[in-house]
Amino acid sequence: MKNLKFYFREGQIARDKTIPLLAKRYLEKARNNLVTMSILSNLNDNKKAREILNIPSYYDSNEWVVICGYYAMYSSALSLIAKIGYRSKNHTATLLLVDEYFVKKKLLDETSMLLIKNAFLQKEEIDKLFDARHKREIAQYSITKQTTKLIAEKIKKDAYEFVNKCEEVLENLE
Repeated sequence: MKNLKFYFREGQIARDKTIPLLAKRYLEKARNNLVTMSILSNLNDNKKAREILNIPSYYDSNEWVVICGYYAMYSSALSLIAKIGYRSKNHTATLLLVDEYFVKKKLLDETSMLLIKNAFLQKEEIDKLFDARHKREIAQYSITKQTTKLIAEKIKKDAYEFVNKCEEVLENLE
């Protein structure tokens, strides 16, 4: 596994004196992703909304629920590292930086870090499922949809918890 030195050397993470000013904006972006996640989640079971929006019956938004949940968490992580003067262009590097500067220094608990790590893995799993979905027969879709739904339900809870925790940490840093 690559370490922080690698990501610094490759320019994927860097110190930036101007980035702390963007910490709150990253958190706002995270909150927007939570709203989008919630809308998409509610859409699956809302027949009236689906009808008004002319959404086909086969459409399942759970893949995007997972993606939005993950990006809410990721934007929150970016807000944390921005607050301490770092910018990141790489998801893995961001997680390593959060672990190094927030978990190891006890500003963020290990449970919260596990939430975003799991979301990262679940998003990758959904991406793989999405790619594979197009190659499978229709009979196999129901299994993929159920798996995606279970992941979506878990990530919704985790995303709210992680974003709230990051917001709490940011407030304590001010």
